[in-house]
Amino acid sequence: MTVTRIDASIIVAYDGTSHVILRDGAIVYEDNRIVNVGKSYSGQVDEKLDAQGKMVIPGFVDLHAHITQSPLSQGMKEDMPRHVPIPGSGTPSPNRWVPEPWMPEAMAKSSVYELLKSGVTTLVELGAPDWLGYPETVELLGGLGIRTYISAGYRSAGYQDGRLVHDLEAGYKQLDNSIGHLRRHEGSHDGRVKFILYPRTVDFCLPELFERSVELSGELDVPMQTHAAQSIREYRTIKEEYGKTPIEFLYDLGALTPRTILGHCIFITSHRLINEDPQAQELDIIAKTGATVAHCPWVFARVGRALESYPKYRDRGVNIGLGTDIFPQNMIAEMRWGAVLSKVVDVDSVAGTAPDMFNSATLYGANALGRQDLGRICEGALADLVVVDLETIRMSPVRDPIRNLVYGATDQDVDTVIVDGRTVVEHGEVVGLDEHELARDLQRIGDHFVDAVPKRNREGKTAEDISPFSFPVWE
Repeated sequence: MTVTRIDASIIVAYDGTSHVILRDGAIVYEDNRIVNVGKSYSGQVDEKLDAQGKMVIPGFVDLHAHITQSPLSQGMKEDMPRHVPIPGSGTPSPNRWVPEPWMPEAMAKSSVYELLKSGVTTLVELGAPDWLGYPETVELLGGLGIRTYISAGYRSAGYQDGRLVHDLEAGYKQLDNSIGHLRRHEGSHDGRVKFILYPRTVDFCLPELFERSVELSGELDVPMQTHAAQSIREYRTIKEEYGKTPIEFLYDLGALTPRTILGHCIFITSHRLINEDPQAQELDIIAKTGATVAHCPWVFARVGRALESYPKYRDRGVNIGLGTDIFPQNMIAEMRWGAVLSKVVDVDSVAGTAPDMFNSATLYGANALGRQDLGRICEGALADLVVVDLETIRMSPVRDPIRNLVYGATDQDVDTVIVDGRTVVEHGEVVGLDEHELARDLQRIGDHFVDAVPKRNREGKTAEDISPFSFPVWE
């Protein structure tokens, strides 16, 4: 047993009800669990970490990420019309881009590097793509030290020529495969690897598949996440097929429970692009069932969409966690975008505050996973901790450190990250990963993806045809 003490200028502790600011305090943990938080500690310790001039916060919980999709369309997708697809980057199809064998691991490593550097200690990974073997994914994530809720997605339908084509038997087979992975890997790597069921999207899963997923979620006591109300097409498809909104559809199936996480949940009846019911009765449904919304502000903001709105959902009692989705995998940035977009949408400077976003990135995300030992610094919680340097230009002067963190900080201000009592980021560097080597690998992957674009569309268009450079190239 190893006892470690951290002395810090500021600790964002938890008093049983909410986060509180503790100045000049100490955290003590034995192996992987916190045993003391307070102004002082008189017991014996084996190791000490001096965090004077620094703030210790609970590790962030990322409720929604796709770690092997992060870099594919970076530098292409931005500034593009929504209706223009990037060939090969979407739903699996004969024209899907196929990476070389070494590439998926490099993409996953780069995502985990970003996640850890931005203070994420618990990740909900929605995958894993068929090109990255599932056992290899588990070993990769377990070895890098990040706490992970991992999934193997499944579906029973897909779009062909604009219409849904169903195959329930294929969905059941994929679900059985997912459960097989669960039984083999649940609780591995000292309990850091857990499992989550992932019926991929509301429109891609038949009612029978959702009903079976709910049964298994209860029997196995594991969370379940699906993409829901994430697009206008999905909203209209569900209304046409079942005469209900996506949220009503899930509710009537019994698929909304305290174990259910709804990815995005933007397009409800009150959204200006739907505009069917300003009261948005779906919010009351989500709140009363105890389901959670995984809010990923940036991925939608870059294409001109936003949740309407964070305060509206919270005021109706909806639990909202945060996710990073595809790129960048940066939770500090997501908190900032979540706060700023809330203010823009509501035209209100106090909509979506810094403590709101901090709570979503910690307590609310942990609550969605049924984990009272994550997202907080208190006796009995796991030692998932992030040390932020206060003596930087971005964090100074310090009056309200949470506002500084949300509105001013970057991942460069993260000094140390501890997961399960193990240091995984030290002096700003992710242990065991070389950022420059990862960047070189990503460049090779990006070049490979771009070179393949002409083969992935009938017109033979190049990446430059589909997504022109921001400025002309000097010939």
